[in-house]
Amino acid sequence: MSSENDFQLNPLADPGRAQLRWEVTTVGCLYVGYAGLILCRTAVPIAAPAMIADPSLGLDEESFGVLLGWGAGGALAGKLLCGVAADHFGGRRLFLFAMASMAVTTVAFGSSSTHALFMLFNFAAQLTKAAGWPAMAKTIGAWFEAGRLGRIWGIISTSSRASSVLSSLLLGALLTFLPWQWLFVVAGAITLCVLVVSFFALKDSPLAVGLKAPPKLATNTDDTPASAWAGSVSSTLAFFAGNNRVQLICVSIVALTLQMEFLSFLPLYMVDVHGLEPGMAGIASSAFPAGSFLSVLGGGVVYDRLVGRKRISVIATLLAIGVLSVGMLFGLPELSLSPAFALGAAIFATFVFGFAVSPAYYIPMSVFAIQFGRSRSGVLIGLIDAFGYAATMIFAPLAGALLEARGWPTFLGILVGVSVMSLVFLTAFLTAEHRASTTS
Repeated sequence: MSSENDFQLNPLADPGRAQLRWEVTTVGCLYVGYAGLILCRTAVPIAAPAMIADPSLGLDEESFGVLLGWGAGGALAGKLLCGVAADHFGGRRLFLFAMASMAVTTVAFGSSSTHALFMLFNFAAQLTKAAGWPAMAKTIGAWFEAGRLGRIWGIISTSSRASSVLSSLLLGALLTFLPWQWLFVVAGAITLCVLVVSFFALKDSPLAVGLKAPPKLATNTDDTPASAWAGSVSSTLAFFAGNNRVQLICVSIVALTLQMEFLSFLPLYMVDVHGLEPGMAGIASSAFPAGSFLSVLGGGVVYDRLVGRKRISVIATLLAIGVLSVGMLFGLPELSLSPAFALGAAIFATFVFGFAVSPAYYIPMSVFAIQFGRSRSGVLIGLIDAFGYAATMIFAPLAGALLEARGWPTFLGILVGVSVMSLVFLTAFLTAEHRASTTS
């Protein structure tokens, strides 16, 4: 096998081919590595019905909501810390650390048996998983020019969704014949294997292998002071906090994150409403990430090619479809369908919901954070995500209590309202982005 610097030593080597090879390697490492993080995260909701059914644990829907809330708290802390860490240590180091820590804490979670340890290890796992997106933002920003960011993020986003599909199918199948504890052992072991490969294959930037760095990113505004990036973290945060587009994307991510959090409750929904066994509920839940996978598969390329108001119209249409799909779930009990038809309709609605929401959740925020955040992209992407996880930290325990007290109609009604909120605020953000681009 040739060394990573063979094209430097050999003057006849083709720099273009070397660039492509390293770009593919970089995207591949990020893709598979983030899939490992998602596999570990997915183990918790897939195992939830079996954990609640385990009399030795004493869990119910309300305490499971509290458990998710602690996980969201860990993610919030991670977003606040890891954005700065990504800018300071670089994407590669932080990404490898995230995989290692996530694998260890996932196995530790499966080895626990008390509420306190579950909450502790879920907090720790989600804290380190939060490093994944800022670390990838730094790495992608170092490897790719602005004109390809949308498609690269589209590819990377399919990692999350493809892993959620495969994780739901794999872990759901394992749950049909293994105790729930083994789901966490399998997830952690797979992630450790991915870590070993990434340690040798993933590089910080083209400069690390003797290639030229991509052109520096420029923002689509001419009113941004240089001190926003050259100053301290506190001055950068103050600048971001006062920016209208940052404010709009933060509020949008609050709503979009709560929409995506539905996946954590989906196995319970399939058990409670449609009477599935825990393993089959996990498999049925793969409809949501399957829809997400298909939409983000081509979403990045489409996002790059859409310009002006076309981008606003497409994203707004998708989010409107998301509102209708949740409304369908809400109204299913009134249709008096047979159990088989009701289950099929629910799976279809969750598939459409995942398809409609995911491009809006993953791509606009990620592209904006790299372009607008520039050298402080890690801080900005951490700040934006922090708003989403702060909302989840509050929402998840309340949702669990509502499920215990009032059932799924109340939960789904709230989800309809949240979906409308995401439609309104993300449309406002994209409109502000369009105006900024036309006046710069």
